[in-house]
Amino acid sequence: MKKKHSKAQIDYLASREHFLQISNQADKRIAELKEAGKEVGQAEMEEIIERIGLHRAYNELTQAENVLINWTQTAIKTEPEFIQNRSNFEELYEKVKTDAEARGAILNLAMRLNLELV
Repeated sequence: MKKKHSKAQIDYLASREHFLQISNQADKRIAELKEAGKEVGQAEMEEIIERIGLHRAYNELTQAENVLINWTQTAIKTEPEFIQNRSNFEELYEKVKTDAEARGAILNLAMRLNLELV
């Protein structure tokens, strides 16, 4: 049976893929400059980042992550594991804005959910 994704999951996957593509483009441009014997300083890095839209892609990814995290809070409320471990989950959600590991754990959980919530 094929896994069904929610809109939040689909949007996150698309944003993550777009960010990775943009990031790879930046890496290629930096490598090209280095191969051409040019020094890559802060000004060059900022120009590359601006030209390819890395900041915008990052902001879109962060926004998609936030939507996905909010979606999981609704999606798991009736799950038995959440009900049994409510305090652990609530503690994890409190850390999501300041702790990269907690954020990663929630995003990992979110992508494993197979619910038909929108």
